Amino acid sequence: MIVVIGMGPEQAEWLPSHTLEAIGSCDSLIGSQKMKTLCRDVSGVKEKKFHLSGNYLQTLELAKNYHKQDKRLGVLVPGDPGFFGVLPHLREVFAPEEIELHPGIGTVQLLFAKAGMPWHDATFFDLEDHEVDVLPRGILRPLVVMTREKNTAQQVAQIFLERSQNPTIAVGKNLGRPKEFFRTFTAMALARHPEALCDVALLVHAGNYQNSWLKGGLRIGIPDREFVRGDAPMTKAEIRVQVLAKAQISLYDYILDVGSGTGSIGIEAAAIANEGMVFAIENNREAQQLIRANMRKFAVANLKLVSGTAPEVFSKIPPVNVCIINGTRGRLREVLTEAPLVPGGRMVVTAVSLEKVANALAIMKTLDFDEIEIVSLQAVRWPEIDNLHVAQAINPVFIISARKALLESS
Repeated sequence: MIVVIGMGPEQAEWLPSHTLEAIGSCDSLIGSQKMKTLCRDVSGVKEKKFHLSGNYLQTLELAKNYHKQDKRLGVLVPGDPGFFGVLPHLREVFAPEEIELHPGIGTVQLLFAKAGMPWHDATFFDLEDHEVDVLPRGILRPLVVMTREKNTAQQVAQIFLERSQNPTIAVGKNLGRPKEFFRTFTAMALARHPEALCDVALLVHAGNYQNSWLKGGLRIGIPDREFVRGDAPMTKAEIRVQVLAKAQISLYDYILDVGSGTGSIGIEAAAIANEGMVFAIENNREAQQLIRANMRKFAVANLKLVSGTAPEVFSKIPPVNVCIINGTRGRLREVLTEAPLVPGGRMVVTAVSLEKVANALAIMKTLDFDEIEIVSLQAVRWPEIDNLHVAQAINPVFIISARKALLESS
């Protein structure tokens, strides 16, 4: 049994009796030198074997080796193990019934307690996995930002100032410990703070809004000129909105964007599925750079760029609710067949040739797809040139949409 124990702020006074009992029930323990020191006065710990671990990879290896002995191994972690901790990594290796979890008081709880605010509706953003410039633009709910070592609180404040926002930001470090730091700033005051504040927890107060159409905000139907563009193909705005309409995306959907190009469809899909995730597959390096640039420009945090070609990279993608296929490098059958689309999920394919339409239609009819529809669009723009509005045709595009059949109940 793997016993995961949250040690809170790593101070003896923060360890309740049930945590001490959990520690005492283990045959061996894994943790940092600080954990070892903290546990030295716990009854029976001195007689236990203590394995020192500096990161989650070491912890996983020790846990796998020790698990074979069929004994109780205590994994001691700071804060709460379920909040940006080791628990997700352990669950990838061990079955749920092989893990016993004991929560601890985490940084976020202490941060909100210091601020005197509720946190049931808060959103969380870890800069370990994201760039600072993809922070959300609209702060509709309390936002917690974990900066880690590579970013400072001042950098986060500067991002908001560049967006003409000056929210209230609470900064916490070493909360619940002897050298605790907690202070509330405006973004402007925080950006000017002389001491670099690294590896801190930030609480950005809600209520600082910005119109989405100002300064390139994220929304649907973004004008083509606002995207960072190169030689990579980009679906025009008039077509893009129809593709998204046929995809019928909802708030919590997982979406697969195959052949993402500049990322225009994936980025607008991320705006709709604000609580979901978009997985953009792109193999071209220049296009990948454009996707990253557009993610930064529109502050898109719920889009993950997957480098490679379909269907080879499908093993890296979780089951999705929507699959949008643009380019397949001539492998449409394999992509349609192997796409990780859940039963009842929406499939959308774009095409500019009759041959691809016929091919897609024939393949879909042999697979488990219902509600197959084909729409062709011919949009015409009328820009003003020399006081005259002259037709500017956009190439015709076909949109093939369908729904993957539901599993029949037995």
